[in-house]
Amino acid sequence: MRYRKLPEFDIKLRYQQQLELGTIAGILIFVLVFIISKEIKVEVQQRELSINVIEVEEVEQTIQEKVAPPPSLPTVPIASEDEDLPDDLEYDIGEEIEWDDDFAPPPPPMLDAPVDFYSVEQKPVMIGGSKALYKKVRYPEMAEKAGVEGVAQIVFTVSKTGVPQDFEVRGEKPKGLGFADAAIAALRQMRFEPGYQRDKAVPVRMSQTVRFTVD
Repeated sequence: MRYRKLPEFDIKLRYQQQLELGTIAGILIFVLVFIISKEIKVEVQQRELSINVIEVEEVEQTIQEKVAPPPSLPTVPIASEDEDLPDDLEYDIGEEIEWDDDFAPPPPPMLDAPVDFYSVEQKPVMIGGSKALYKKVRYPEMAEKAGVEGVAQIVFTVSKTGVPQDFEVRGEKPKGLGFADAAIAALRQMRFEPGYQRDKAVPVRMSQTVRFTVD
């Protein structure tokens, strides 16, 4: 018994028809794509590119100068003990040099110059104090008769042995009545413990005020 396919299910019978339909469909798709592609707008974005220009500058090459080292210190001559060297050398300098006032040699230092009372380390002390001094004071006769009181300030130097000397009247009030002379006469009779500077007795310049009152 032989089987036969029905005509509606036989592919070979419908091959020509399927080929034509496929060709038509392909053409339609191609046309449709071509039409759509024309309507598409292509947007092109342009970007501006900024170019940074790097400038190259020429730098001059610095030259380091070499500084010369400072000169060496001069050497100090040292006395030699060589016996062959002469002791004294004589030089003939010709005429005498006339010294100007600006270039005159300094004066020789004063020996045993008095030291100021406020500068000496250990100050002189009057033996017996003010009581002993006023016992030596003699009231001026003229001022005593007139009943006038006065005062005298005397500057003097206490020597290294404690003796007052080199008297000078610094002040006298009232003047001309003998108050300064009476004060100096009393101070001449006094003795002092001398002043000391660096454990050495030195002359010291000091002052003493003597007041005269009527009892």
